[in-house]
Amino acid sequence: MSKKYYSTKVVGVGGQVANFLSAGKMLVMFDDSMVLPELRDISVLHSGNQINDIIKPGSIFKIVDTEFRILKVGNDVQNNLKNLGHVVIKFDGGTGELLEGSIHVEDKPIPKIQVGDEISIFEGADSSLNGKTAAIVNADSEIGKAVAQILTDNGVTIVADKNKADILIDVK
Repeated sequence: MSKKYYSTKVVGVGGQVANFLSAGKMLVMFDDSMVLPELRDISVLHSGNQINDIIKPGSIFKIVDTEFRILKVGNDVQNNLKNLGHVVIKFDGGTGELLEGSIHVEDKPIPKIQVGDEISIFEGADSSLNGKTAAIVNADSEIGKAVAQILTDNGVTIVADKNKADILIDVK
């Protein structure tokens, strides 16, 4: 099990959270005791805001049972989480503008968030592959598929053109 940097429990889900997630791929989080009344409706409210280390790219953001690799971290994330329990998670694959209080994660389906869910951040795998591209020869084999999954889990983008790949793997 990887080292857990951050953990909290969902105690409320504002009525506009689903709209923010579907339209903007954005999750606004606040500690229930710190949120302004006018922000409650757009926020996931949590308690038990515990930070044990520095949150950084390559770490894993986990909500419900879904994990998202963290791609970018704004300069104010650590202080905002510690002092306000506040952060904005952007599920945009790291393509959007990085704001000081936001974390950008992989762009993949976002689970429905409910009261009682745990939100956590874990130490990620070695990030030396993060951002690289790979082409896999014989990728249709079971071993090829497994290699592709391991690579994508570690931040590698699989490409079809071997001339555009940082890494070329020939599965035999």
